[in-house]
Amino acid sequence: MQLHPDRGTDNVLEEAQLADEQGFDSVWLSDHLFSPGGNHSNPDLPLDTLVLATAIGVTTKRTRLAWATLNLTLRPPALLAKSLTSLDQVTHGRVIATLGSGWNKPEWEAYNLPIVEDHDDRAAYAREVVELFKELWTHPAPELTTFAGEYVHVDALPFNPAPVQKPHPPIWFGGESEATMQTVKELCDGWMPLRAGGTPEVLRGILAAPDWPNRPMEIVKGARICVNPDRDAALEMARVEHEWMLEFAPPQAAASLEAFVAREIVGTPDECMEQIREINSWGVNYLRVNFLKQSSQEAVSEHILPRLEQLNA
Repeated sequence: MQLHPDRGTDNVLEEAQLADEQGFDSVWLSDHLFSPGGNHSNPDLPLDTLVLATAIGVTTKRTRLAWATLNLTLRPPALLAKSLTSLDQVTHGRVIATLGSGWNKPEWEAYNLPIVEDHDDRAAYAREVVELFKELWTHPAPELTTFAGEYVHVDALPFNPAPVQKPHPPIWFGGESEATMQTVKELCDGWMPLRAGGTPEVLRGILAAPDWPNRPMEIVKGARICVNPDRDAALEMARVEHEWMLEFAPPQAAASLEAFVAREIVGTPDECMEQIREINSWGVNYLRVNFLKQSSQEAVSEHILPRLEQLNA
């Protein structure tokens, strides 16, 4: 479930605790050093995402922690690996390393971070970071790790702490460029396609290709769920969410309410479960859901979460 740190620190902690109590598998943060939309009027936000994740981790008991996505260009790779395994220790093994190669150039410039302008270079850098993570996480101190890539280097590093999860926290990667897909296929435990890659035709083609790995993989799709035993009430929820997106997130908004309803999961509990089964048939086995209101979150916890085991029946 996607969290909303923009609503304030106390609110996002309460949101995460409620999701934990309701039985959502994971809660997700974003990773930006400042607002990517250019609005810097709130002096209190955003918090550092790893600090916030730690606060969430110690105030929840079961739900896992993830990001959409952790930007690999914002932190030195070995230090990020240490932060993630420290969080895995704090939460007793609840971290999902949901990674991305990054894109927001103004953040690099403002914080005087190394800039990797070319997309393919960033993808190559990200691949080396993933390789380094796996080396460090599976060879902790007293072993010494030396890694000499084109972009990433460590020399005789006694890495600790070791992660709680073995062999390491699951690594899910976001994106769908050719270079990114090679990293996903060869090194990762899950894939988070962008919206364009989340269509049934694209997904079925990629997952049926001869080079798709045979090992278990999580395939993640973002979704909004508007569920109510009264279909008209569910459609009204969808109308409110669509209008909010048109005003506050136009690049992600569907062109019309009809398109929103067709794209998202909307209807009675039975109708929503049927739509989830259809999405599952594409190869998707993990939904990252986003709610405009707490009432929508509560409706999903009541009407959908108890029925998800039916998908595997």
